[in-house]
Amino acid sequence: MSAIAPHAVTVRLATSDDDAQVHSLFHGLHAFNATLDSRFSLADDWPAVLADHLTHERLHHHGATFLAWLGERAVGLLMMDGHTDSPLFLDRHWAELIALYVVPDQRGEGVADDLLDEGMAWAQDHGYTRIQLYVTTSNMGAKRFYGRSRFKPIQEIWCYDLPQASGLPSTDLACESAYAHGHNLLSNTRHHLTADDEPCKEDETTQYT
Repeated sequence: MSAIAPHAVTVRLATSDDDAQVHSLFHGLHAFNATLDSRFSLADDWPAVLADHLTHERLHHHGATFLAWLGERAVGLLMMDGHTDSPLFLDRHWAELIALYVVPDQRGEGVADDLLDEGMAWAQDHGYTRIQLYVTTSNMGAKRFYGRSRFKPIQEIWCYDLPQASGLPSTDLACESAYAHGHNLLSNTRHHLTADDEPCKEDETTQYT
């Protein structure tokens, strides 16, 4: 039996019925990221955090998750999120590409391009004029792909690893309950649902919903 042609790949918005495929591909992405830097390893409760994000995304519509399908097999994942920065800044809103992954045996077949096209269309349809993302310095394949797709670097993140401390940094639990404080999973505002399904703060401060 002949293999399915690359043109048979279709991209569509993921639904709750596809959550198992989203989780599997997301895990594959971050398993790879952890080989570049161990600090990208997922926490033990990552499935619950991701499930919370997906539920929030479908309720509030300021993000989108796409899957690429080869027949009945999910072979690629792209996740977009509407980002709202601090009111300190004039330009506060952009679409953030928070995940892009293609299974190894389908790389080089145009799957990533198809996913990115859908992500770009979503961002434009929702009023954004910029898409931003993070790329690990040593991820040469990703850097080549985004460069070919006309992305350009505008910032660098530098780090310095300190010796192991005797304790953990102090944490304001009240603040931590409201904010994730990170750029990567999934937006700087944590996605908490309420019993009454009230709009989150991100929805209240942005027109891109």
